[in-house]
Amino acid sequence: MQKFILIRGHQGSGKSTFAEEKINGFRRQYPDAEIVHIENDKEMTDGNGVYRWSGEALAAAQEKGRVMMKNAFKQGQKQPERDILVVNSNTNQKSSACIQLLQMAKKHGFETEVYRLHNFYPNRHGVCENDVLAAYVKLNHNRLRDEIHVEAVQPISAEQRAAAEEMAQFTTRRPAFDETQQTFVTEEYLRLGRRNFTIKQSKLFPELRVLKYARSVFYENRFDDALLEMRGLVMDAHGKIIIRPFKKVFNYSERVAENSKYPIDISDDHRVTAVVKVNGFLGCCTYVKLPEGHPSAGAAFDGQVLYSTTGSLDSDFAKMVKTHCSPYEKLFKQYPNTTFLFEITDENDVHVIRERFGETLIGAIDTATGRQFSERELDETAAAFNAGNFSDGLKLVRPETVENITFGELKALLKNVEHEGFMVFDADTGGMLFKLKSPYYLISKFLGRSNEANIGRKLDKRYVDEEYYPLLDHIRAHRDAFNAMGELEKIAFIQAFLSAL
Repeated sequence: MQKFILIRGHQGSGKSTFAEEKINGFRRQYPDAEIVHIENDKEMTDGNGVYRWSGEALAAAQEKGRVMMKNAFKQGQKQPERDILVVNSNTNQKSSACIQLLQMAKKHGFETEVYRLHNFYPNRHGVCENDVLAAYVKLNHNRLRDEIHVEAVQPISAEQRAAAEEMAQFTTRRPAFDETQQTFVTEEYLRLGRRNFTIKQSKLFPELRVLKYARSVFYENRFDDALLEMRGLVMDAHGKIIIRPFKKVFNYSERVAENSKYPIDISDDHRVTAVVKVNGFLGCCTYVKLPEGHPSAGAAFDGQVLYSTTGSLDSDFAKMVKTHCSPYEKLFKQYPNTTFLFEITDENDVHVIRERFGETLIGAIDTATGRQFSERELDETAAAFNAGNFSDGLKLVRPETVENITFGELKALLKNVEHEGFMVFDADTGGMLFKLKSPYYLISKFLGRSNEANIGRKLDKRYVDEEYYPLLDHIRAHRDAFNAMGELEKIAFIQAFLSAL
């Protein structure tokens, strides 16, 4: 007998105990069976029973589980007479991921069973109730057709059920606005909207947490006004905003799509200002100087310049931001509680477009009010810094700007540029409209990330504008050499041809 058992349940639903019951039952029936039990929490618990969670430890546990499962399935396929039980008892909240695991097991000849647990025991690792209920609600929204619902020994309480129902209904309401902090990221949203975002506690400053919308929000187009702000938003333990980066900015193609939640109707004669988009990663720099009476006044991060990215205060990319931007600390200290935003290009993080390595100032936002500096204010700030005696020879770089042209003229210009594209603003109000990616960038990225398996589809002229047909013919003529190149080599090959057109 070869069987794969997938167990689904929120934290404290009894997955580990249920898994052991299934394992023991299988052993009694097949004493010589090989048992493979995959559970992330086991991998993060040491020999003394001490559980230590971290993003890195979780990633390592997930990878180990993936390898264990893959090897067990392959072994079962090679030895169909051997008794093997594979049990996965993680929370398994995403239905699409569960379906992939079940399909993999069936492909290798394993029988499959899926169980959904509904117990509400105190969870072993102190996960807060809001997160537990968020997982419960997410599982309810991601049911599997053949899952077996196991009756709860310790069922959900009336209070928990009411909170879960409130959480489920919350996703259909527009987020409320907090006038005090000028944000849609309210205490209510943090409590009830947990299935939509991740919270990462900082290692350097444990009082701080970084909020980022969940990947599923992007893929399923589930943005709302609060999630637009969660692109590296940093709050303290009291729910106060400490670092405020740019909101999510949509591509033009996303805003004109039929299912867009933030549609736009813009004519070719609408006047815009376009700022060249540098092809790097976002770096945030904030000098924190909290006023008296602030609940975090005197905390370890108060009086510090904080360096962060869209997802972390501690990552290698955050460290890269500090390396690039710490020479500008005198500037940051002139503007306390203002998040300065840079596009960082580094030789260790090469992107599709070849850029000057360094840092480019692209924004500044008041953390208390959310007011974003205009492009003119940023130009004036950079000019004042560059002319000042305290700059120590440093020069703040600003991107090129094309001012007050029609949208139709910008689209015509876009066809011939050799950079990523533009950030587009309304010429009259200064409001951000959308990102506009260049064909040069898009085609380089599209074909640069090709391989032997997908290059045929990508060379199909039905998927590319006719002005790029000569490029497709050129790649097709050098297909073997092109397939042998690495991604950056492919991009250079494509861009060299496009530049010569």
